[in-house]
Amino acid sequence: MQEKKITKQVVGAVLSQLLNVPVLSGALASYLFLHIPDPEPNRLNGYAWTMLFLCLIPLCSLFFFIRVKSEEKQVTVHRQRVASFVIMLISYPTGWLVLALMGGPRIFTAVAAIYTFVTVGLVIFNLLLRYKASGHAAGVSGPVAIMIYIYGVIASPLLVLLPLVTWARLAAEGHNLWQTVVGATMSALISIGVLWAFGFPPFIGVVW
Repeated sequence: MQEKKITKQVVGAVLSQLLNVPVLSGALASYLFLHIPDPEPNRLNGYAWTMLFLCLIPLCSLFFFIRVKSEEKQVTVHRQRVASFVIMLISYPTGWLVLALMGGPRIFTAVAAIYTFVTVGLVIFNLLLRYKASGHAAGVSGPVAIMIYIYGVIASPLLVLLPLVTWARLAAEGHNLWQTVVGATMSALISIGVLWAFGFPPFIGVVW
């Protein structure tokens, strides 16, 4: 029974990392890049900066998973979690500013703004309200909400990622059900609100 529980935790932890925020943000940016027409100004530069600030720099937080000698696992996880928040709080708004100043594609600027506000929301919940809202669920829900907002029902199969990340976080014993629901709901609402504020009509099927 104990072995089965450990296996479940390991599978949950692996799935959590496959569905982590930088991986999905990179996948989202790459998909959007392929659907922005070539004449769009700064299309390639905008993609490069988006990948740097929303994917590659945040991925550096994984180095904090390297355990110091004789360090307890809980201490390592906490250090990585704090490092991840700090890196994202610096990288996302910087990326938003760079994309805005360089005149990058509007969708990339909007996505950088979304990630900035979602991270601020997680900080408010986790640090100020002392409620452990799930960053993994937020990181999945945001891209899913963005894709459905833009492409409509054709993107709805992505909704399967939400119960998948919920199961992964529960299996890894990183969060309970309501913590994943809160993280996912907050991220989806912010994503929809920011896209609307940037002037993107829902279900239009284009990103320029």
